[in-house]
Amino acid sequence: MNDLPSIQGLNTFAIVARHPTFSGAADELEIGQSAVSHAIRQLERWFGCALFDRDHRGIRLTAEGRILADGVGAGLTRVHQAVRDVQNLHDHASETVTISVSTATASNWLIPKLARFKADYPEIDVRCVTTDSDRNFETDSVDLFVPVGRARWPGCRRWALTDETVYPVCSPAYAASVGETPWSLDVLLDATLLTLQERHRSRMRWSEWFMAVGAPAPDGTGLGISNDYSVLLHAAIEGQGVGLGWHHLVTELVRQGRLIRPVAESVTTAEPLWLNAPPGRILTSATEVLRDWLLAGS
Repeated sequence: MNDLPSIQGLNTFAIVARHPTFSGAADELEIGQSAVSHAIRQLERWFGCALFDRDHRGIRLTAEGRILADGVGAGLTRVHQAVRDVQNLHDHASETVTISVSTATASNWLIPKLARFKADYPEIDVRCVTTDSDRNFETDSVDLFVPVGRARWPGCRRWALTDETVYPVCSPAYAASVGETPWSLDVLLDATLLTLQERHRSRMRWSEWFMAVGAPAPDGTGLGISNDYSVLLHAAIEGQGVGLGWHHLVTELVRQGRLIRPVAESVTTAEPLWLNAPPGRILTSATEVLRDWLLAGS
């Protein structure tokens, strides 16, 4: 341990490295700016080099500081998770894994699976949180997440859960009111097409689906009824029109006969459904168990 600087100093450095100024780090640490500056000067004396460049605009990591920040950040993350794992073992508590998905993915895909997972792994608790937008989504509070749309998440590790296959769905009664199935694409285009009102485009739209099957339709095709996909599915079940169905979300509804596929065509996109881990997150053994269980298609 004599070959290492103080753990408290390294922890202070890790927090300062996330801020553009010493004052911002001081606010997070709830100590004075002078105390933060003193801790960093001590650390720089220990190393014999500058860890930050300082000017009137604030602070920036030097090359040496960047190397230290990368190592200390990963190391402290492992320490915190190891402490939590030991506490769980000592308290004989269940390990908890937090996963974030959309409301529709939770109700139609994840929640139905969790009873089987709990039967297989009673010592692991799964906490499901829902979000229906990829904008302003904070990954720090979750262990795993399934994005809502097509956004890329730099620095995240990801694993392909399943192909993204999309096809129209509607209630049997609505299908019968339009005509004998399977319909032609022209008949489908004349039907009431339910669509999401999304401020920030993230999921496939009707115009894209028609183009993918070789029958172009103008952008804006469809009746916007909600920004919540669960509501759109409910509207389709109630016979209000035809919605685009993501296979992993509607397959059970189709099996139950609550929805049917009125046309034969479907689209499998180039991007699968991804399961993600936040940047820098060291997966606990419980998180790895849930990840592997989901990837196995259980």
